[in-house]
Amino acid sequence: INKKINTQSCLSLSGTIVRKLPRKLEVLEGENAAFCVEVEADDLEVHWFKDSLKLRETHQTILKSFNQTHVLVFINVAHQDTGVVTFVTGRSKTSCRLKVKAARHSPPICPVGVQMDVEYPNGVLLSWVPVSPSTTATTRSIFVVERQEAGSQEWSKCFTSETATQAEVTGDSVPVEGNYRFRVCCINKYGRSGHVEFPNVVHLVPGPKIRQRLQGCEVAEGEEARFSLELSASLPGTWFLNSTQLQQGGRYAVQQAQGQHSLVIGETRMADNAAEVTFIANGIRDLAVLKVQTAEVKFSPQSERDREKTVASGDAIVLYCEVSHAFAHVSWFKDGAELQANDGLTVQSERNMRRIVVQSAEASDSGVYTCKAAGDVVQFNVQVAGKPTPQINKFYDVPQEERTKVHDQGEPVTLECDVTNPYAQVFWYRDDEQIFNQPGIYLLEAGHRRSLVIQSSELSHSGVYTCQMADDVAIFRVEPPVMIVEPRDDVVELTLRPAERLELSCQLSRLNAPVRWYRDGLEVEEGPGLLLEADGARRSLVVPAVSGGDGGEYVCDTQDDCVAFLVTVGKPDLSAGLHRGELGRGRLPGDGLRGGPDPGLRGVPGQCARPVVLQRAAADRR
Repeated sequence: INKKINTQSCLSLSGTIVRKLPRKLEVLEGENAAFCVEVEADDLEVHWFKDSLKLRETHQTILKSFNQTHVLVFINVAHQDTGVVTFVTGRSKTSCRLKVKAARHSPPICPVGVQMDVEYPNGVLLSWVPVSPSTTATTRSIFVVERQEAGSQEWSKCFTSETATQAEVTGDSVPVEGNYRFRVCCINKYGRSGHVEFPNVVHLVPGPKIRQRLQGCEVAEGEEARFSLELSASLPGTWFLNSTQLQQGGRYAVQQAQGQHSLVIGETRMADNAAEVTFIANGIRDLAVLKVQTAEVKFSPQSERDREKTVASGDAIVLYCEVSHAFAHVSWFKDGAELQANDGLTVQSERNMRRIVVQSAEASDSGVYTCKAAGDVVQFNVQVAGKPTPQINKFYDVPQEERTKVHDQGEPVTLECDVTNPYAQVFWYRDDEQIFNQPGIYLLEAGHRRSLVIQSSELSHSGVYTCQMADDVAIFRVEPPVMIVEPRDDVVELTLRPAERLELSCQLSRLNAPVRWYRDGLEVEEGPGLLLEADGARRSLVVPAVSGGDGGEYVCDTQDDCVAFLVTVGKPDLSAGLHRGELGRGRLPGDGLRGGPDPGLRGVPGQCARPVVLQRAAADRR
């Protein structure tokens, strides 16, 4: 910036000072003030004063000498610089009164040549031409662009710049969809120029924004980690864990409800610690950090019998313990040395259960075994005794009715067998897979009795169970009840004509399940005039040509469920009921009322006509 320097000519006088200072000097605020004095000789000692204070050279005060000429310059004077400047050499001096006048300042001039380019997708390009500033202007100015939604009286600032002469405004910068107009002005510390409005309006649509950002999550190992964020619009998005895209399923649950997105990471592991969780959707990106702390692991208390083990040589050693977290890492040690899985040693981990199995114990396997986790430890004392005199261990006979257990979902199931040797060790298996103590399934020993208890059975617990010793095995079968799914009524009434075909059919809930057929309370047997058929889950009783003596009450019994058929064989001219082909070859549905017709009829029609004990069992099951 060029600054004006004010000087005045000095008169030539006789004496030491040849040219003196003017009596008075006026300058504008912000300009430079210069003073010049000429003396007789080069080697004179000179001094400058302002208001009796000696001046020294600074960044705003310049003192220069050129032979007999001496110069003083005040840079960028301000109002407080007003005063008396004095030059002294020897006994001679000259003075000048400096007066700093306030400069006249004006607000900036508004820009000109405004233009508006609306050819941008969901945006507009605004441009203008600034008025050239004065060559002496030193004040900083900025351009301000404002927007106004059509129909509103309020203007909002949307762009500022000191040097730019154009601005691009996109839909992402507006709060709501609508038509917008724009204006520009120039501002400095002395005021604001007038506004210049751009000639057109433009329709802008706001882009999606993050209303609620992702937050970092800190959890203990094994716990769930939850992340969520909210967008201003309903958009699909993608989650990443350390740059790996996540999909719904397994440990990850991904959900969206309009603009709300959430991610749940189940069963966190230490490997997840410090992982970056990133969400990306249509130009939106947000990131948070997952922190996983080592969980404090505790062992469930154990009885002395579980911790003090004495096994015979050659038998298996089974040591187990339960930890508080399913993903807790444990290490097994024997006499202080860490154990590793090998042909004779199995290390197992299933949910919260941790166990080791030594397949065939030897004397060297005696010692102190420990299971260590972060924050807890459990200890076992194992003593391997010499092999006793071999004896044959056998199971006492299990009654046939105890070998097959029919269970409903949620009911307990208990399998029991007795051994001849109360110290015999047994192993339980289901479908050839060994069973161990675990939550919900307990293996019990009490004297000669060995038991397996399922606290709350499910359909998945069905199968063949075996209790095995070296010399014997007891076999059990756990099955769901066999129910009749068709017909659904407990009582079905049929009326046929003589010589018509009678076919009674039941659809069972399980293939290959046995049934028994009864007529008037007596079990029927297959013969030339009565056929018993089985096809998959369907069981049928067929009489090819009925006669008057074939009427009565027929019962299909599965031991767990039963259906009664009331069959009436009428006279040819009094026949009634369904024609052949309806509901399965002459079958007629009952009246829909449980109990059927008058209970005073023979065999208590409407109830399962089989031995009384079967009737009571069926009633209990229902």
